[in-house]
This record gives sequence, structure tokens and C-alpha cells, in this order.
Amino acid sequence: MNTLKAALSFDPNDPPVLTPVETIISMFEHTDTDGILCIPAWPYDDDAEQGMLYQCRMNWNKADLENVLRQYENCCDTMKKIAEKYDSFRADSGAEALPEAEKRFWNTYLRDFESDDTDAICAEAEERVGKSPATCDVIIRAQRLCRLMALKAPEIILRGEANLFAQALVIHGYCKDIEIIEDIE
Repeated sequence: MNTLKAALSFDPNDPPVLTPVETIISMFEHTDTDGILCIPAWPYDDDAEQGMLYQCRMNWNKADLENVLRQYENCCDTMKKIAEKYDSFRADSGAEALPEAEKRFWNTYLRDFESDDTDAICAEAEERVGKSPATCDVIIRAQRLCRLMALKAPEIILRGEANLFAQALVIHGYCKDIEIIEDIE
């Protein structure tokens, strides 16, 4: 039964306490027997005010948890490699010099969108990673995290963005649908 207790309670003005791996595990542990997971709404969501939650209907098991943990680690390893040479190939043409696996990652997660139009961005994101409640979020969070790595941002800032990227990976991979609800104590 769903208790509507958020898996990841935090004040966005405070530094993140959990590591991204701990965030993913907490999300799994807080998914109730009905498959409901509640997490704080992401900071940039226009519809989400302070204290709002995402109620996610999840479809995942222990094997999926292990898979998303590996996926997160692989994504971060690849982003670190790309971040080291980010400025030297920021233009899409420069990405051609990347090793094949890094080039695929760049084209999937890090390449700029071809349009500024929201509908076009969503359509392009679906082509890159598939349709889900977090299609655009997983790409946007990867772009932000990689850029922060390239800028050598302070660890606390990297961890906050890495947590949001980890959440987006989970929601993208295993959430059937999502709705915004008001925080219930």
C-alpha cells in the first residue's frame, strides 16, 4: 500500500546527503508493493512548486535495480572521459574524433538538440532514447552533468546534478506513468 512518503526528501537549498547510487537504491526500496514511488518534483518543472511530489507508477525488480546501477556507472564513466576533452570538440563535427562508444553516447545523450521548439525537442529525444515520462529529462540531465564535469564544478554541485541524472535514468527506464501531487506528510 502506498504511504505517499517520498523516497528522497530534501530541501533544494541544502546539499544532497545521498550519493547517486544511494539515491537509486532508495528509490527502489521506497517503491511500494503496488509499484508506487514518490519523489520530490524536479526543480525546473514549471508545474511543480516547492513541496510537490512526483507519484510514479513503477515496473521494476531487483534485476532492474542492478541493471540501472550498472547503467548509471557506465554513463558516468563515459561522461568523465568526454568531459576531459569537452571543449576541444564541443561542435558536433569534433565528436567524430571520439572512440565509437563515446561517440554513440555523445549522439544519444550529449549532442545539442537541433531545434529550440519544445515539441521538436521532445520528438528528437524520443528518437534518441525512446519514449518515457522522463525522455527529455534523461538527456537534459546528462548534458548538464557532463558540462559541470568539464567545468570542474565543486563536488557538491556535481553530486546534486548526478542525483537528478540518476533519478531521471530510473524514471526513464522503469516508470509507466507519472503525475504531480501535493506533498502529504
